[in-house]
Amino acid sequence: MNAHEQAREHLLIAAKEFDRCIKCGKCRSVCPVFRVMANELFVARGKLKIAQMVADGTLPITKRVREALDECLICKTCTANCPSGVRTEEVVLRLRWYITTMKGLHFVKAIIFRFILWQRWPLTIGAKCIGLAQRIFFGIGPKNPVRLLFPLFGISHRRNFPKFALRSTLGKYPEVVPAVGKPKMRVGYFVGCAANFIYTKTADAVIDVLTHYGYEVVIPKAQKCNGTPVFANGDYDGAKKFMEHNFALFDRYKLDAIVVACSSCGLSLKKEIAHFIPDTAQRREFTGKVYDIHEFIEKHITLAPKDLAPLNKSVTYHDPCHLGRGQGVTKEPRAILKKIPGVNFVEMKNPDVCCGGAGSYSVTHYTNSVAINRQKTTDIKNADTELVATGCPICVMHMQDNLIQNNLPQQTTFVIELLAESLRKKRETEPVR
Repeated sequence: MNAHEQAREHLLIAAKEFDRCIKCGKCRSVCPVFRVMANELFVARGKLKIAQMVADGTLPITKRVREALDECLICKTCTANCPSGVRTEEVVLRLRWYITTMKGLHFVKAIIFRFILWQRWPLTIGAKCIGLAQRIFFGIGPKNPVRLLFPLFGISHRRNFPKFALRSTLGKYPEVVPAVGKPKMRVGYFVGCAANFIYTKTADAVIDVLTHYGYEVVIPKAQKCNGTPVFANGDYDGAKKFMEHNFALFDRYKLDAIVVACSSCGLSLKKEIAHFIPDTAQRREFTGKVYDIHEFIEKHITLAPKDLAPLNKSVTYHDPCHLGRGQGVTKEPRAILKKIPGVNFVEMKNPDVCCGGAGSYSVTHYTNSVAINRQKTTDIKNADTELVATGCPICVMHMQDNLIQNNLPQQTTFVIELLAESLRKKRETEPVR
């Protein structure tokens, strides 16, 4: 079966989902995009109709059709609330796959996916240059005229970015970081692009916590992007290349477990890989080893109060779509927060509502992503805590941007960073025996 035939087959699978839809409109009441756009074309029911009409040939692939499919966060909210169990995000992904196969990948995306992300060295150099520029221009603050150049790169001048690291995580650590004491397990760490180039402190936290509790951490130097951004943009062949590479790479190290501290990376290695790697015992063994970092800690590590120092911070928690609805990991991050002495945990209203980040959506559809985030910002404000913890780098980035724009004092962070901070503080004041 060639690529076109395969794409056509997936289009027909997507189109069949329309028959399961009972047209109740429940998706309209929960879709973050529909809430700000109020257009049937941009809700689940509308996308299902598009799939049916494209499949039967009554609707050509126009610019408007592409816009409708691009206005989807893949947040899985419609699927979670559909009484008929229609998996609309799968429909959108299959449609994007079909359209990209038939019409081709935009040349800018082709450069990003097939050269910059795949080769990785351009991204490493680019990230370091951005990091240097941010420090030279004092972080490119709200009043810095450099921001006026952002629109030249398709980025809103209002956007606030975190500082890029001057040294990547993969460049900083050896491939094997030994455990403290006799190793209990050999654990692979899939770093992800954000923790590699921006949130390197998150990677430090993962490695610090695991090694502290006796786990040898293996960080394969040749790991690449998880493939989800490529897959989400309809580039099936490109995503397949990434998935196959990481699967073969981590499989060579004979690991007992693989941990991930990025919700999208975890979803990719656990579930999305099934679109690209045949269902074999080897693949099932691989996906069975993949843990979100919160899952791994709750299953394998006993967080004793005597090992942790109090932080005396008030914290609320935001459920990333790809971690909560995508992987079913909701209780574990909260359990960890509640075990850290001195943390006053406050549940915000609607913690699982999408923040509007959604990967590149918050760059390409910035105005809408900010509008989607307004309710999240209000809920964070009403929780009245110092920190908003989560398990997704894009959520951290997007929520922090919106908090800054609304002149709110709250800071976003990662659960694993708070745990590592508590451990380090304890070691500094009273070495653990």
